[in-house]
Amino acid sequence: MHVALSLVLIAFGVLAQDSLRETRVSSPEIVRTEYDMAEVVKPPALPADALAGWKLFVQRCAICHDPLGQPSYPESFAPILTRETVSNLGEDRVRNVIMVGSARMPGWQYTLSPEQVGEVIAYLNTVTPE
Repeated sequence: MHVALSLVLIAFGVLAQDSLRETRVSSPEIVRTEYDMAEVVKPPALPADALAGWKLFVQRCAICHDPLGQPSYPESFAPILTRETVSNLGEDRVRNVIMVGSARMPGWQYTLSPEQVGEVIAYLNTVTPE
């Protein structure tokens, strides 16, 4: 009986190895982008309030609002924000969205002061669409 059980287990092992060989997946292609890190970490030449807003934007907003121009995916990321966004919506509406949030964005009213939100808006007013 032990011999029969051993043969059955060996047969299953051989079948399992065959099925593993057939289902191997190819490796994904890795694309590397070289960045000049001295330029990446260099603060932009901005007025003091816009520079403070840039720092807040990088810390709080950039993860979703994509400042480096990487491809956006509408189902998971927010729109890229520029001075046109502020101009089209108006500063009061942008301030309200930042403070209160929306269905897809958290509100920052308990994290950022009104002055800090003003600094973020000052930074956004320096960002060009390109």
